[in-house]
Amino acid sequence: MRTSIENVKGFWNENPCQSDLSTESERRRYFEEISAKRYNGREWHVPRIAQFDAFRDKDLLEVGCGIATDGLEFAKNGAKYVGVDLTPKSLELAEERFRIFGVRGRFINTNAENRLPFPDNSFDHVYSFGVIHHSPHPEQIVREIHRVMRRGATFTIMLYNRTSINYYVEIMFLRRLFRRLLMPSFMPRFIAAISGFDRWKLEGHRKILLEKGKISKEDWVSMNTDGPYCPLALVYNHKEAMELFSQFTDVRQEVWEFNEDHWPGLRSILPTSVVRALGRRWGWHRMIYGRKN
Repeated sequence: MRTSIENVKGFWNENPCQSDLSTESERRRYFEEISAKRYNGREWHVPRIAQFDAFRDKDLLEVGCGIATDGLEFAKNGAKYVGVDLTPKSLELAEERFRIFGVRGRFINTNAENRLPFPDNSFDHVYSFGVIHHSPHPEQIVREIHRVMRRGATFTIMLYNRTSINYYVEIMFLRRLFRRLLMPSFMPRFIAAISGFDRWKLEGHRKILLEKGKISKEDWVSMNTDGPYCPLALVYNHKEAMELFSQFTDVRQEVWEFNEDHWPGLRSILPTSVVRALGRRWGWHRMIYGRKN
């Protein structure tokens, strides 16, 4: 059984996505470092797929804006930006970010599974990056997105990709194969030291394995995406994503992002071109694009 939306809200309110990418005390430098790490690291492709400069004077809605790293870029490039999010803490940081950089935008705390607080036909473009797959009812969010889009409006949405190296090789094979190695108390520290993985995540996995023993497939996927305490994360193949967005027209998909940080032995020997080619074929980010008829 899928978790409740309240559990999802609680987790992400305590752990706003990307907020831990900087420890800078000066607030402008804090947000600048988060943006730099997002766009200059393994998610270098985000500006390319988001097309931040393509929506000047357009009404743009971001569903699940988080701390508005991407939202700031849309607004800086002239979009009439509105961000909605389930979690008050993320919106607090998003509003602070826009205020510090002197950029206009509007933020609303809402559950997108329910009726979004906008009339029909309100937006020219809807953007959502890595959010809908954390919802117990993603199909309800998609219906709401369709409702608030104008005729001819477009969307760009990222979901986790089932047909990826991260899912089949790392999550469903290697991590399941070696999970028993975490049982000795010293192993999280040892594995973190030799692999570069976050020790706190390994400690969390060990704790859950000791407490629960048997873990469902859905729970296993969830706890191996955004940390051991992530309550829900869904994955989609091409067919499943097409079904989810069947209300729309001109739907197309592509995949991006191979996280070489999870493969420390390969980072020193694989050229960037090969890493990016792996991402374009078996990447973790399934991008879906389309428009409303």
